[in-house]
Amino acid sequence: MTRAPSRHHVVHCVAFASSPEGGNPCPVVLDADGLSGEQMQALAAELGHETAFVLTPTDDGDARLRFFVPRHEMEMCVHASAASAVVLARAGRAPRTIETPLGLRRVEVDRSATSAMVEQSVPTFGPVVADPSAVLEALGADADAVVGPVRAASTARAKLLVPLRDEAALDRLRPDPPRLWRLCDELGVTGFYPYTRAARDADAAARQFPRDAGYDEDPATGLAACALGAHLSSGAPTGGRSTWTIAQGRAMGRPSRMTVETRDDGERVLATRVGGPVTVLPD
Repeated sequence: MTRAPSRHHVVHCVAFASSPEGGNPCPVVLDADGLSGEQMQALAAELGHETAFVLTPTDDGDARLRFFVPRHEMEMCVHASAASAVVLARAGRAPRTIETPLGLRRVEVDRSATSAMVEQSVPTFGPVVADPSAVLEALGADADAVVGPVRAASTARAKLLVPLRDEAALDRLRPDPPRLWRLCDELGVTGFYPYTRAARDADAAARQFPRDAGYDEDPATGLAACALGAHLSSGAPTGGRSTWTIAQGRAMGRPSRMTVETRDDGERVLATRVGGPVTVLPD
């Protein structure tokens, strides 16, 4: 794994792994107040992963975070938030709230400081895409692979949810990134999240293709999983709490698993959070 220069205090983590070779790599840069936004983005590009930068809080949070992928800053990154919370907890600074570009978010680290759950927003949903043929073509999917409505969902940043018939159809996807990115702009989303309910050992399995992030696929995407969990809950409200297990990264050989928790009043989803295990790598 690429290491940052010694002048930066970087803790390397892997978030949401469901096997030793799985999960999403996540560098956490501690005490990053002296870095400019341009320097943060350059470091994220050097590291090659979504990177969290921990700064002194300016509001009511216990820590402030900024998130960068190699090509731009992000408003929210769940796996980087979870990794940062675990790293801080291990240093005796366990946060209960974090400041993000989207505002304050509650975070809960387990007692062993090996996993974290991160609060997200009340979900919003876009209109159903009336003709998903361009979406399927951009994904390299079979024309008959889709089995339900294609629409955007968001608990932080909008992702296009594309329901497919099974994991075989999911694994066969061969997206065309430039074409996909153009559709993201047209549809007002930050990536495609094709998924299937016909999943092995999970409530759903998914793949995430982000818009122009510096890499074409992501092995574990908490905010997309949270949007999917909210979508599933909105279709089957319980008047209480629901828990969904979302698998991702299998087609990449980096199997990951995220837990989504929602609360609804029998009609709409009122609260969401998402998280999972975090492994802190040795120096």
